[in-house]
Amino acid sequence: MDTIKFQNFRQQLPILIQTCQEISEVFGFTLSEALILFHYYKWNDYALNEVLASQEDYDQILIKSGAKSATQYNLEKICPICYCNQSEISLNCGHSACKSCFELYLRDKLKMSSFINCFFLGCTLKIPYSFFEEHKDYQQSYLLRLSKDYRTTVKCCNNQECEFYIQSYVDNIVECLCGTVFCVKCEQGDHRLLNCQQCVEWVKLYEGSNNILDFINHGKFCPKCNQFIEKDLGCNHMTCRKPLGCGFEFCWICMDTWSSHSKETGGYYKCNKYNDQQIEEKNKLKADKSNEKRLIFYAIRYAGHEKGQQIALKKKRRFLDLVSKIQLVDSYKILLRDSYNYIIQARISLKWTYVYAYFQKKQMPIFEFGQADFERYCEILHDLLENEIYKKLKSKQPIEQYHQKLLNNYNLAKQFQTRFLSEFKNPK
Repeated sequence: MDTIKFQNFRQQLPILIQTCQEISEVFGFTLSEALILFHYYKWNDYALNEVLASQEDYDQILIKSGAKSATQYNLEKICPICYCNQSEISLNCGHSACKSCFELYLRDKLKMSSFINCFFLGCTLKIPYSFFEEHKDYQQSYLLRLSKDYRTTVKCCNNQECEFYIQSYVDNIVECLCGTVFCVKCEQGDHRLLNCQQCVEWVKLYEGSNNILDFINHGKFCPKCNQFIEKDLGCNHMTCRKPLGCGFEFCWICMDTWSSHSKETGGYYKCNKYNDQQIEEKNKLKADKSNEKRLIFYAIRYAGHEKGQQIALKKKRRFLDLVSKIQLVDSYKILLRDSYNYIIQARISLKWTYVYAYFQKKQMPIFEFGQADFERYCEILHDLLENEIYKKLKSKQPIEQYHQKLLNNYNLAKQFQTRFLSEFKNPK
């Protein structure tokens, strides 16, 4: 990962606002209206000025762009999402919603755009800039998304909450200032052992196999009591929960007992090492051809880390909210944040190492040994964050006793990842 240059999206906001203010002054619009019109004409102020200069009545273009509502609604104050009568949020069109529903709606829509339609089905009014000036709780998320919408041609970080974009780079695999590692070219995660074409080929194989997807999209059966289990934790340390389950602890990836997954037993080395018998015996999948067995073996491990990544990402906001509310020294809060962000990145990196192993078509003992070490310390760190610290946070219990343990495991996981990946060539 070579030297790269970054810019902060928020540095573009003054330029955008100044342009919209100039449009407002010339044509008599509010800043909110000018902003929506500017976006509607794809940030082309010349084209917008040409259209506005040739018209006398601006109502139609305001309605068409979503800056103005064609109808002023006068409805009962009932939330159109959950139908409760506590409508704390109201828009200029007359529609209202309760605060909790509005926040869920807004959070989901801001992932895609800052120009968001009213929450009422069929209403085309855009939620204006002035709304976010009045409601400060949502302003920062909105302004970041607005900045990203304005700079649509730049290379953005894969982390949606990141404020930086890439100004210049040399290598396709880059590490952002926020710590996210990703590929600028194909926008996948940290696949530094693979080229982009191999990633494309893998996705076609992975998504094209109904045998794999049918299995992965459902849960698994406990290897001891056969109780059906769905994965709801990010780490691969699973427990068949009582009262319906038997209490057996096992690995979600290889389905063996968890007690065999330690440095002393070499469990992780066996877990990530290709074994075609394990596919049918442990996972109850039927594969007739040897190449299909290989695909299933590595796809299950790829999917396991992808699932862990998705669950960790889903819990991230809640985890960080809990951390922010507890009395801790700043250095510990930073460590908790960095450790949690790292575990998401580590899962992405790990899943692509299994794709690399699949394409090699042969056993690689040195690679498998390094991969096992990286995976083991990733699991230890994730297990500590999710099954110990997160549970303590939720129950409002102290977590100071985990500070040094977390620091040690965080540094070890990063150390083994760096050592492992640096030993293998990064394809251009």
